[in-house]
Amino acid sequence: MNRKEQTAVTIRILSSSVVRQGQRTYPDQNIPLPRSRLYGMLPRGDGLWSESLTSYLNRLGWKHGVPPRWLVAQEMIPHLSHAHRPTGLNSFCQQRAMVINGNGSFALEWSVLLERLTGRSDLSRLTLHGWIGDLSDRGHLRVTPAWCPLCYHEWKERDVPLYQPQLWMFRVITHCPHHHRPLENRCPRCYKMQSIIASDKSQLGERTHCTAWLGVERGTQLDQERSEDEHWLTWVISMLEEMRQASLSSSLLRWEPFFVNLATCLKEQKGYLKFAQLTGFDRSLFYRWPGWPNKPRSHTLSHSYVPSLETILECCYACEITPLQVMMNQLEPLRDLIQGKKAAQPLRPRRSAPQRIDRQKCLELMQVILDGAEEPLSIRQLAKRLGCRERALTRHFPQECTLIAKRAQEYHKQRQEQKVQQVQDQVRQTVIALHEQGIFPSHRRLRMMFPPGVMRMPEANMAWHASLRELGLEQ
Repeated sequence: MNRKEQTAVTIRILSSSVVRQGQRTYPDQNIPLPRSRLYGMLPRGDGLWSESLTSYLNRLGWKHGVPPRWLVAQEMIPHLSHAHRPTGLNSFCQQRAMVINGNGSFALEWSVLLERLTGRSDLSRLTLHGWIGDLSDRGHLRVTPAWCPLCYHEWKERDVPLYQPQLWMFRVITHCPHHHRPLENRCPRCYKMQSIIASDKSQLGERTHCTAWLGVERGTQLDQERSEDEHWLTWVISMLEEMRQASLSSSLLRWEPFFVNLATCLKEQKGYLKFAQLTGFDRSLFYRWPGWPNKPRSHTLSHSYVPSLETILECCYACEITPLQVMMNQLEPLRDLIQGKKAAQPLRPRRSAPQRIDRQKCLELMQVILDGAEEPLSIRQLAKRLGCRERALTRHFPQECTLIAKRAQEYHKQRQEQKVQQVQDQVRQTVIALHEQGIFPSHRRLRMMFPPGVMRMPEANMAWHASLRELGLEQ
């Protein structure tokens, strides 16, 4: 979306009768709160299944009758600080907007601003601030949204508004807790990932690129897949719920005691080697964690080796201890394991190796591209869309990859020629228009009228000289 398109967006402000439905009153007075700029829509879900902030933003845009990306561009970005204002809106909404759901300063400012615009006071709970507190904000969330097709189908059958729970945004949650099947992150039809903040009026549960339905009924092939380790998934969800409850009672979880207590215990017990054996990680990794006695405590959580939530949970799972127990220095289970007083439980099964390449799916997409039904892609773009490596594609489909690469090269060459021709036509039309107005079409004036760099193109200068000669202004 360019700057001109953003200025043309009009957000439909809902009527007072609709807005009044979301208004709240003061506890001791029957006085409604002042009318908000945006509709104070109630977030969906509660507890572990509470809505994510990006899901709320999408539903809010559709509630106002505009694409959510337009709502962000007009109502939010102008009021954000420079540090948290995205430079490229489209790329941000497609690839980087997941940070809005996180626990860093970015998510905090966006949630506070949205609370001010909607008149609500509970939107900060739609971020990870209410789950994992002041832990480093790196590595906890997925890159793009994931979903459970069976959940979408059941919600639609019950006529329940669809949304994206925070639980689906965690990278550590790979399976749906209700249906025990892997979460999806690519459209089964076009194989593309979903945009985080939608650019059109497609609703949740629909693919942001091809607007097809994402849900499936029970009994399909997808429903037959089972979780690789349901015990691990159940334990992780119980830990997330425990941390969420703790954050609600103490406002913010502090992780510095976790690292300090763990490092102190391991040093006292001389248990770094045993801890590495229990968790399956390399021992040198723990020496770089925050909390090591030689490191300043004031910089604990800004240390470059702060582990992700998934790594912390894996270590706690292997040692049969919870993160809150470590924070409160209740480390008897860990000491017993280090001293050999009790046997260790099996490690969490490591992530399975990438699945074999789906030849049928690859061939279908390749054929669609070769038939001209889709825009030509490079081999890198094709591999990314199929979720596999370039080397695997070229090894399994050498002939098809050669044809696709050639088609992509010709396509980009044709696009470049069209772009050059378009620039030359614009230069010629501008020169003629200025001459008809009695203004000399100098090079300096054209530089002021065109975007920076256009008049530096040799083709643009050739078109300028040719137009001057055509008008008799140059020999």
